[in-house]
Amino acid sequence: MIKFLKKLIFFPFRKVSRNARKTNWSTERNRKRVGKSLFFLAIALFTVFIFRFVWLITVNHVGGTNLTTMAKSNYQSTVTVQAKRGTIYDRTGAAIAVDSSTYTIYAVIDKTQVDSNGNPLYIDKKDFTKVEDFLNSKLGIDRDLIKKQLNSKLKQVQFGPKGSDISLEKMKEIQKAAENEKIVGLGFTANISRSYPFGNFASQFIGIARPKDENGTQALKGDMGLEKAFNNVLSGENGKETYQKDIYGRPIPGTTKVIEPVKNGQDVYTTLDAQLQRNLEGYMDKAATDTGAQQLSGTLVDAHTGEILATSQRPTYTATTINDAEKQKYFTWNSLLSQSAFEPGSTFKTFLMAGALDSGKVNLNETYQRKLQVYDTTINDWDVTENKSYTLPETVTYAQGFALSSNIGMSKIEMNMGNDLWGSYLNKFKFGLKVRAGLDGENPGALPSSNAVTQIQSSFGQGVAVTPLQLIRGWTAIAGNGTMLEPHIVSKVVDPNTKTSLTSKAEVVGHPVSNDAASGVRDLMLTVNTDPVYGTSYSTSGDSEQNLAAGPLFMVNGEPAAVKTGTAQIASTTGGYMTGSQDYLYSAVVMYPAKNPDFIFYMNVKIPTESWTLKYIARVANPLLTSAEAMKNDLSVSADTDTKAGKVTIENYKGKDSGDTADSLRRTVLSPVIIGTGAKVTAQSIAEGEKVSANSRILLLTNDKDQVMPDMYDWSKKEVEQLANWFGIKVTYEGSGNKVLTQSIETSTNVKKGQTLTVKMGN
Repeated sequence: MIKFLKKLIFFPFRKVSRNARKTNWSTERNRKRVGKSLFFLAIALFTVFIFRFVWLITVNHVGGTNLTTMAKSNYQSTVTVQAKRGTIYDRTGAAIAVDSSTYTIYAVIDKTQVDSNGNPLYIDKKDFTKVEDFLNSKLGIDRDLIKKQLNSKLKQVQFGPKGSDISLEKMKEIQKAAENEKIVGLGFTANISRSYPFGNFASQFIGIARPKDENGTQALKGDMGLEKAFNNVLSGENGKETYQKDIYGRPIPGTTKVIEPVKNGQDVYTTLDAQLQRNLEGYMDKAATDTGAQQLSGTLVDAHTGEILATSQRPTYTATTINDAEKQKYFTWNSLLSQSAFEPGSTFKTFLMAGALDSGKVNLNETYQRKLQVYDTTINDWDVTENKSYTLPETVTYAQGFALSSNIGMSKIEMNMGNDLWGSYLNKFKFGLKVRAGLDGENPGALPSSNAVTQIQSSFGQGVAVTPLQLIRGWTAIAGNGTMLEPHIVSKVVDPNTKTSLTSKAEVVGHPVSNDAASGVRDLMLTVNTDPVYGTSYSTSGDSEQNLAAGPLFMVNGEPAAVKTGTAQIASTTGGYMTGSQDYLYSAVVMYPAKNPDFIFYMNVKIPTESWTLKYIARVANPLLTSAEAMKNDLSVSADTDTKAGKVTIENYKGKDSGDTADSLRRTVLSPVIIGTGAKVTAQSIAEGEKVSANSRILLLTNDKDQVMPDMYDWSKKEVEQLANWFGIKVTYEGSGNKVLTQSIETSTNVKKGQTLTVKMGN
């Protein structure tokens, strides 16, 4: 192009000069000739520039550069607006997990870094030893690492894990100390992080969120526990903004424009109560020290709502000790509440007795001999001695047998019931099925195998696997006069973007036994604590630490609680059961008050090193239940969030995994009911696109090869009709009311098309 322009400019002048020499024209004529040449030259140049201008406007590129983008970059910037992760609160609004910043320290060793006056902004080599001492004393960073980094050929260096995750307070302290010691060249970069103000606070249950790189930007993502399970609820969506800037690159006020609005994450209010949780943590610390146990787990539940008020386990961690957590022997990242299943032992006898009383298969006043051979297996009670005799009477009533936790008595009751009837009650209590409270990685447990001996042994909690969450679900029926509740972990989900909230309510999931049966079990549990001869939690020595004289070991406000104790064998990794003198899972479930429980507390202790006594559990249960009872009225009041009731938009769940769908719906404060055991959803009771209120029940039909009758207690007539339509059965109604009270086809039995289902309705 340049060569062409040179020729275009100079060629006419050369031509005129040659012609002038040849023709010897007059000066005036030469001027006219030059004028014409300049005119045509101007036209040509103008044409070239117009063509190029039109070309640039049309194509908008020079080489590989977009001109519009380059121009905008000079006066306009587009930035990502980071979404705030939702805060996790306790039920009263106390923050459990909240967004914060941590800092990473760095050192500048680039000698070109100076200020406007030429003063160094880097660490001079003569100060390396001084900086080494400083960083080692302030942050505990290894001296060899500091020396290696400072002597590297990089321009700026960092100092590993101990030089990161520095709190704001610590960062300010280091800044001031560096200034006092006249150290230059140290600086800090801010990182997004998650803060857990309470420290040791239901750690495996709450979990933790960490920064992760996503599409070039950092975002907090849940790694474990509730943080992971509710990640989609807590996570927001980043926005984008543009602003104009001056010649120095500074934003011009009033020019900011939102391209994509930021959507902050939703806040999750758990059912935990901060005061009760802190109390439990303190009691668990002492119990762990006193027992020397490998693992401990404890959970407090509101018996009227199914809400988890406090839960903890040992060993545990805090956000500041998490990197060293695995150094603790027997540590597990799993939440012992829901992710680890075990044989429960004698606490499971509460369900066997409930089923027996409900079905009329036990006479509590009838006596039996404490001897039992089942096929090739001898079943013994715990008080049997080496010479096969018992320390307590060999002939007892079934009521006394429950109080002394007799395996033989429960086995005889199970044999009288038969495996099928006992199995039907296990199904009614929903053992072998996940609770699906919305937690991640829940363990389903396992029902007993078809082996006849195992079926009988399951009556006293052996050969069956459960989680504490499943036990708690079943015990809500014992405490609630037969009405079983779904355990809840979330009391409210608040959307700050729309100022709406979804508030949970008590959720009925079945009615496995009658009021009389449940009440009868509680009466028997009271004798466990009060019978001076047979009661396994009746203490002949009392407990000086709790200032308790001989008598009931579990006492709240001077009254005995309803209790069932347990001692379970632990499966060995090499087969069979462990055989050490302390190789047991010791446990107790406590309900208070005994007649009409407000609270349920369950605790287990795995393989203590100290000689076992139930006092270790009582020292946790008694003060915790006393505090809970004193706070009973306050626990019914939820945090005020100044929001209106929100709605949930139903999606299309057909073809999706039934379990994952149920968990997802639970996190939106809905009440999913899975019909059958199929892996995929084939139909849903609420159509896609409908907007429903919190706690709405939604039925999910699965691709189960059999049609299995669910427990319809508390269902509406509309929901019964939906199931009847799916199953192809007829329904007749008795009584009046809005909710199902009884059903003629038993829970968990197969249903054939054309069958008639009779449903009794009531309120």
